[in-house]
Amino acid sequence: MGNDGGSIPRRIELVKEKAKEVKINPDLERIAAWFHCALSKQPLQTPIVSCGLGKLYNQDAIIEYLLDKNAYGDGDKICSHISSPKDTIKLNLTPNPAYDETKSVKDSTTMGHLDKEMKSRFICPISMKEMNGKHRFVYLDTCGCAFAEQSLKEIKSKECVNCGKPFEAENVIVINPSKEELEGMKAVMKAKKAKAKAEKRAKKAAKQDGSGDKEKKRKRDNVSPPQSSLAPPAKKSNISSSAAAAVMGKVAQELAEKEKNKEMSQAVKSIYAKKEVKGNYLTMGTFNRYAS
Repeated sequence: MGNDGGSIPRRIELVKEKAKEVKINPDLERIAAWFHCALSKQPLQTPIVSCGLGKLYNQDAIIEYLLDKNAYGDGDKICSHISSPKDTIKLNLTPNPAYDETKSVKDSTTMGHLDKEMKSRFICPISMKEMNGKHRFVYLDTCGCAFAEQSLKEIKSKECVNCGKPFEAENVIVINPSKEELEGMKAVMKAKKAKAKAEKRAKKAAKQDGSGDKEKKRKRDNVSPPQSSLAPPAKKSNISSSAAAAVMGKVAQELAEKEKNKEMSQAVKSIYAKKEVKGNYLTMGTFNRYAS
């Protein structure tokens, strides 16, 4: 570096200092997390979905990612835990009546200018607070309804005030949690997935056992019982008195005599009657037989 009198080195060239930590403007982080899709970095547009880690996505971006993992360069870092649409919940968000689409477009083009406060598209249906990152928001993974966390705590109800579906404490997911909360949510999400897989396997095994029992029962039903059990009971004759038997015998005898004395028709007689044959086999021709 010289030191020969020809140049004067500076301290920064001789002493290696520790690299300074780059601090990102927290307002920029907040706007990026609450107003833009975590995957595509595009402004949030309905339908909006969220995962078990509380990140917000455009549903179209998630579908594109599932179809092509390379559609977004950092997709494997952001949402590698999403392997199917079932890993996300479609959010039921309440629109903000004070939101102006034309003004929001102008603000989105100048996201770096923080002098103007950006209006959120959605609000809490209870407290009317805007979902802009200044207030903690949560959603219920049973129905997808989103509320301000403080408002949901004050109600103390086990049913969603927006749609009426029941929920438990484990169904409450924090939207855009802090780094400390994110680690705990990852563990909870893994436990839920493992539980769901175990329940699915148990249902499949129970279904197979049920089908096997039905097959065995069907085979037992198809086995033919002994003939003695299938033989119908002998019918008892209703003719018990000798007088009735004599009457029926007499009627049968009269019917037989009538059939015997019945005169046969000429056609039947011509079949069985004997004909006189004239001549021998040489003189018996078709013409002679009919001519005679």
